[in-house]
Amino acid sequence: MTSLFLNGIFGVGLFLLLLAGGAALHRLNIERTYRRVAATSKARVVDNGGANDNGGKISKDKLKEEIMKEMFTRQGSNFNAAAVAAWMLLFAAFAYFYFLTPEIFPRHNYFQVSALASGPLGFGAFGLLVLLFSLVAAAFVPGKVYGYYEISRGTKVAIMFAVPLLAVSIFLSVQQGTIYPETDLLSRSFAFLALFASEAALLWPVYADALGGMR
Repeated sequence: MTSLFLNGIFGVGLFLLLLAGGAALHRLNIERTYRRVAATSKARVVDNGGANDNGGKISKDKLKEEIMKEMFTRQGSNFNAAAVAAWMLLFAAFAYFYFLTPEIFPRHNYFQVSALASGPLGFGAFGLLVLLFSLVAAAFVPGKVYGYYEISRGTKVAIMFAVPLLAVSIFLSVQQGTIYPETDLLSRSFAFLALFASEAALLWPVYADALGGMR
């Protein structure tokens, strides 16, 4: 376990690979649904070049637009708010775990900016900066991604539970920053597991739908 999370290249690569896989699978899920609906549509699907809905014809773009509207499901304001918070904390927890102290990346970390690291806000300034950069991406996910999936109550609970779990991961990473150059392997291991368990929970609706479509 120690070698697993101390290997910065592996950890960062795994984190980004899961995100990239989720983005790719989301597009494939939408495209798979479109093809199934198009195959069963009574209207003849034609290319977009000036086609209209007359004569039993419908353009590909128009059909996709209608399918997206039909697929969209409101997940609830409480869930959406929790999902936005969870995605923002996910990026913050990732940054805190890998780039707060010189332990993993000696040349690329917050300690290199000594004026900020030792300033009045301390490690908080690092988190605020990450949260600001991640706000747009985090707000995009619930409305543009989760709305197109049937998310079970259990999965919603897991996504909402990611908020306190990521907060714990951040807290433990900050603890590592305060005791550096010493290391608490137990808390660091838990911070690592909390980070990747939360990422898995947040991406699960997309991966689950993709796995279901392959059966």
